[in-house]
Amino acid sequence: MSVIFLTMRRVNVRSDSGQALLLGLILIGVGVLAWACSYYIGHLVHDKISLIRATDAAVLSAATVQARTLNLHAYLNRAQLANQLAMLHLVTLASQERFRATQAQQSLKMNPPAFLIGMFFGPSYAGSYLAARAGGVSDSLAIQNLESAFHKHDQIIKETIEHSRKNILDDMLSARNQTLEKILILNVGESGSSIRGASLSDLGLTLEIVRDDLKQGVQYFSSQSPVWHSTFIKLTEPYGYLKPRHATRQNFWAVNVRCPHKRHELRRRGQTTANINGSFESNDTLSFHAIRSNRLIGCYQREYPMGWAQIDSTVKKPTILGLDLKLNPEHSSAPKQQNFSSQPFWKWVKQQALPGWNIFSGNENQLANLWASTRKIRWNSHANAGYAEVNSHSSYRFDINTTQSFKFLSLHKNKNRFSERFNFIDADPGDLLRAQSAAITYFSRPEKRSDGAVEEQNLFHPYWHAILVQR
Repeated sequence: MSVIFLTMRRVNVRSDSGQALLLGLILIGVGVLAWACSYYIGHLVHDKISLIRATDAAVLSAATVQARTLNLHAYLNRAQLANQLAMLHLVTLASQERFRATQAQQSLKMNPPAFLIGMFFGPSYAGSYLAARAGGVSDSLAIQNLESAFHKHDQIIKETIEHSRKNILDDMLSARNQTLEKILILNVGESGSSIRGASLSDLGLTLEIVRDDLKQGVQYFSSQSPVWHSTFIKLTEPYGYLKPRHATRQNFWAVNVRCPHKRHELRRRGQTTANINGSFESNDTLSFHAIRSNRLIGCYQREYPMGWAQIDSTVKKPTILGLDLKLNPEHSSAPKQQNFSSQPFWKWVKQQALPGWNIFSGNENQLANLWASTRKIRWNSHANAGYAEVNSHSSYRFDINTTQSFKFLSLHKNKNRFSERFNFIDADPGDLLRAQSAAITYFSRPEKRSDGAVEEQNLFHPYWHAILVQR
């Protein structure tokens, strides 16, 4: 009996020993399943975060490209204004040089004599009249050099600034979109996601632009518009050299007994004009108006031109040393440096029947203007260069959506037998990771204006920035 009992007891011990092993195997399986789920879900979360981060980086980079493009347009507009301002100064300089040369010629001819000017109006005026001789009686070389400088500025506007502006306008959206795609690929395929690729298709990415305010935000306008013209006029205001050069000096002691109410006058007239069509004009005259009288017309002002000049940049045609090759037919009969010894001045004026000429109470140098027009200086200019400006948007929003297919994730791209048999996240190849982001390009001055005014967005100041916004 004792033998049988011992045998049965051994059998029971052997049957109990397998239960712990089975429990261990179950726990190991559960642990493997938990690890696999954690592994795959961790990769999925990592790729989702990578896609969101890459989308944010891409849309902010695209908005930054927009801001830089708008700032570049602002610099181009400012460069064009600066070159046109230099051209306006050169036109004024040429007018002043011609004015000086004609003064030198008249002072040498003593028509009128310098001592008479000094006696009537003071020695400073006579000294200025005589000082014109220091530069010589010819102005051809100086005007030729000024014209050459004028054309260089004009060439910069037409061939460099205008060409660059049109290229930027044509490529603005494509350059932004290329940056958008490049940054998205680099952040997903190089340093973010667990897969690698050199294109959107390699990474299973799709990109959709949901909102694009800049598409019609920048437009090309002619510089003949009132906006450009008013901006340019404001730019010239600080420059005293471009302001009107008008002055009148009267003599109070030399009185004509027949005309005691009138006085001899020395009139200086000069003005530089920037026209809305893009052309520039400048004229300078100086005349001595002596009081004369006769029985037929009574008291009148006999004009003695002392200096004159007229220049514009409106007509494209060949020039010789800047001189107009075709005189104005209306003024072709005007006498050049005529002293009217054979015909009285007042009778000649009456015969000409020129509009606006008043020898009784006028305030212009009509004869000097007439002489200036017969040798008007004309320079060729491209007056049709345009400029870029933004529309009424206060900011330019840019929204995008991105998706990435599970098919291209490393989790499903490199499946093994284990992952095929145990697909714990049950991901279909058509399932997608999704992300969205938005940014704006806005105009903001670094500091407030000195006049306290609120400056609206424009393409004359490079104050454009970019920032991410919530959708």
